[in-house]
Amino acid sequence: MSYFKPRNLLLVLALGLALVLLVVIALRYSPESQLQTIVKALPKGVDVSLQDIDYTHIENGKASWRLVAQQVERRSAEGVLRISIPQLSFYDEQGDLKGSLRADKGEVSDDYQNVRLLGDVVLKNTSNYTLYTDHLDYDHTTQVAATDAHVRLVADGVHLEGTGLVFYLKQERLLLNADVKGSLDSGK
Repeated sequence: MSYFKPRNLLLVLALGLALVLLVVIALRYSPESQLQTIVKALPKGVDVSLQDIDYTHIENGKASWRLVAQQVERRSAEGVLRISIPQLSFYDEQGDLKGSLRADKGEVSDDYQNVRLLGDVVLKNTSNYTLYTDHLDYDHTTQVAATDAHVRLVADGVHLEGTGLVFYLKQERLLLNADVKGSLDSGK
């Protein structure tokens, strides 16, 4: 009795063909193929793109800062990380909220030392002051924030406006450069 009868041979060929077809389908719809499609869909020059970011930086078991953003794109050729609608929260050494910052968009250097915020920048501090401007640059090395745009500072009973600002974070000193106007509410 021989196993190689024509009908057994046809059955083996049909099973072999089904197996080859199954492998081709599996390779075509593999995650690697989907990843290549996603990478090709990224805009030119974007190495990494993430959406709906919520990242908290922890130091010594306490929150140091938290970033919530709509989208982050890393562009290594430009040496920049672009952020859409960034919202940052800052915490003190005990992990208590110290302030918050938001803008329409931001750019961070590859070494994370320089930050540029653009469009409707609002900086709030838990000491009840709020700073409004169009754009703001921050240098982490010197811990200085600066802008040449119009600035408005509102605190309990105090309203200041001017053009250009330099804010020395370590010294907690603020300098308005030009066209400074202010008012003081005597009721506060």
